[in-house]
Amino acid sequence: MENNTLISQELEEMRSQIGILKEKLEKQNIVNEQHIRRSMKSKMSSINRTIAGTIIAGSFALPYCTWFFWSQDLSTLFIVATAIMLTVCLGLTILQQVRLKNLDFSDSNLVETAEELSKVKKHYSEWHWVALPMIIIWLGWLMYEMINKMGTEPYVIGFCCGAAVGAIIGGIIGFRINRKVIRKTGEILEQIEELQRES
Repeated sequence: MENNTLISQELEEMRSQIGILKEKLEKQNIVNEQHIRRSMKSKMSSINRTIAGTIIAGSFALPYCTWFFWSQDLSTLFIVATAIMLTVCLGLTILQQVRLKNLDFSDSNLVETAEELSKVKKHYSEWHWVALPMIIIWLGWLMYEMINKMGTEPYVIGFCCGAAVGAIIGGIIGFRINRKVIRKTGEILEQIEELQRES
C-alpha cells in the first residue's frame, strides 16, 4: 500500500515536471516566433527604405534628364525615349514598393506573403538582364547624339567620358541595391518557412 502511494506520488511529480517543461517549451516557441516576426519586419523596413531611396532618385532623374538633354538641343526622339525609359523604370520600382507595403505577416497570410516576396525577389534577380543592355544602348545613343550635335570638342569628349564613368558607378550602385533586396527577401522567405514548420 505504501509502495503504491510512493509510485503514485512519483508519477504525479513526473506529470507536474512534464507540464512545466511543456509550458516552458511553449513560451520558448512564442518568444522564438515573436523574435522571427520582429526580424522579418526589420528586414522588410530596410528593403522598403532602400527601394524608397531609388524612387526618390528616379523622381529627380526624370525631370532633370529631360531638362538637361533638352537644353543641349539633343533630338526629340532621344529625349522622349529617355523619358519613357526612366518612367518605366520608376513605375516598376514603385510597383515593387506597393507590393512590399501590402505584405501581412500574420499566420493566415504567410503563404500569400511568401508568394509576393518571391515575385519581388524574382524581379530583382532578373532585372540585370534587361537593365544592362538597356543602359549600354542608351549610353551609346547619348554619345552619338552629343558627338553628332556638337562634334568632338574637348567639352563633348569630357562629357562622354563622364557619362561612361557615371554609368559604371550607377551600375555598381544599382547592382548592390539589387543584391541587398535579393538577399533580404531570401532571408525573410527562409524565416517564413521556419514559422510554417513550427506551426
